[in-house]
Amino acid sequence: MDLEATLFDLTPRLLRYCVGRAADPTLGEEIAQETLTALVARWRRHGPPESPEAFVFVVARRRLGRALFRRRLLEPLEALFGAADAGPDPERRTLARGDLARSLEKLAELPALDREALLLVAGGELSTARAAEVLGISKSALKMRVHRARKHLQALLEDPSWQPPKTIAATRTA
Repeated sequence: MDLEATLFDLTPRLLRYCVGRAADPTLGEEIAQETLTALVARWRRHGPPESPEAFVFVVARRRLGRALFRRRLLEPLEALFGAADAGPDPERRTLARGDLARSLEKLAELPALDREALLLVAGGELSTARAAEVLGISKSALKMRVHRARKHLQALLEDPSWQPPKTIAATRTA
């Protein structure tokens, strides 16, 4: 295994996953960069991990979780003290004009577990077995989540007034 070739292969897939999960290109790029830096540091200190692909997606998933949690925690405080700008920044305004913003918005409407599975398989291009390993679920459960997410996302993108049917899981959390 060659570090440079591995980075060349993983970078675009990791970036797509991070931007999709964060729904924010800036944060997604930052987390992807930090994750790849962790891979390089790990590689240089201890040699290549058994699966560099699984390593980067597990690390990215954990870091994104922390970053999104921090963001949710700090938003009310920033709004309270006026630190948050009420209007969108220039980058957001530019993105809002394109299909990427619409797709990310619709992607964010998916249930979190389904969105995560879809992003690992579609954006991260992980195999079913590898994505199931990263999420800690069976391959059949992963396939079901991806199928459900694709179907739901397609409906959201085609018909903005479409509402997903109530599921047992949705009723429990509501």
